[in-house]
Amino acid sequence: MNVSDTVILSKLKSSFWESTSFQVANRGLLYADGIFETMIFHNGKFRFREFHQERVLEGCEALGLRKDSLSSFEQLEVLLTNKWSHSDPCRVRWTIFRKSGGKYAPLCDEVEELLQLEAYYPSSKSKKSAFVHPTIKLHESMFSSCKTINALPYVIANRDRQLQGFEEVLLLDHRGYLSEAGAANLFWQTGGKFYTPSLSNGCINGVGRRVILSHMKSKHIPYEEVDATLESLYAADTVFVSNVTGISYLHQVGNRLLKQSKVAFLEHLFDF
Repeated sequence: MNVSDTVILSKLKSSFWESTSFQVANRGLLYADGIFETMIFHNGKFRFREFHQERVLEGCEALGLRKDSLSSFEQLEVLLTNKWSHSDPCRVRWTIFRKSGGKYAPLCDEVEELLQLEAYYPSSKSKKSAFVHPTIKLHESMFSSCKTINALPYVIANRDRQLQGFEEVLLLDHRGYLSEAGAANLFWQTGGKFYTPSLSNGCINGVGRRVILSHMKSKHIPYEEVDATLESLYAADTVFVSNVTGISYLHQVGNRLLKQSKVAFLEHLFDF
């Protein structure tokens, strides 16, 4: 397979896999009727597989997609082992959308799947500049914590970030509370305790977020999911964002410099 490639997958009754032609009239394209999962594949396995599996099943439940029509992680790992010949890790986007048919009202809840593979690059260890988007506001809903393919808030927020020359963008919810970054969850530490926005602030329940919170819970490191304003970041001892590729420390939001101190355990959570 090329460094960047796409596989359209269809599971046959005989349990074999075949490449199929892409249907332009698929419900993902027409109605954003689906979810996606970004994963890191290395040495025949998905990193943090249990957290990815948990989130995929949650997303299918929220959208009413039939989980029994979904490929298993084991099947995907076998397929990718045969397709990805590189020894380095690869980044996999697994898009899951409702099977074609119908208009707003679907004809069924079975799924179709798309895998996209590309070379993996770890996240930057630091981001020196960020701004708070002035107009895009996130809202809590039955879908907001899922990684749906309706990603326009993040597309426009990151487009504006690039146009204005910032390395990161922060998003607030409709009440003015911190929600998340442009493609990552938000964390900060103050006085030995960690904080991250609550899911009620409209943020995605990211896999990096799950990894960090699970580790802190297992090690009895104090943390809290909160409603918080920007002032919390200005008063924090350190601020960072995280997704499945790792963490990045934030150095500045707008014209306000942030305090920075390295968090030792974070440096190893995302190692291979």
